[in-house]
Amino acid sequence: SPSLSPTPNPSMHPSLEPSIEPSSEPSLSPSTSSEPSSQPPSGSQTASYDESLGAPKCSVGLSCDSGTLLNGRGTMNGGNETNSPNTLNNCTDGNSGTYHIDESIDRIVVSRASGGEGDLTEGENVTITATVWCWSQ
Repeated sequence: SPSLSPTPNPSMHPSLEPSIEPSSEPSLSPSTSSEPSSQPPSGSQTASYDESLGAPKCSVGLSCDSGTLLNGRGTMNGGNETNSPNTLNNCTDGNSGTYHIDESIDRIVVSRASGGEGDLTEGENVTITATVWCWSQ
């Protein structure tokens, strides 16, 4: 537990109580504040495959574009989907059919519904634009 009076030779271990004066040194761990950042937006991001999720993922950004990661479906003829099935729940797409004759997704872009500046944030409304190949009789 913290002492009631300061020691003349402080230890290298942090106190359990916050100091009254702000530190001039940066924190070693990020803030958990929900206040908006004053940093400029990160811009549009192109997703990369996240092996632990089993799906494409973007870092913080104004929008997230799957690029070519979703192009095709499973191992369909002429359109093998990279890292298929690219889903969070391992739901498979199926492999039958021919690329750009039968159904498939080519690309998904997630962006701010409001437009404007700033990175995507949790709970915000977004616009999802999907480029798909639809089967027609």
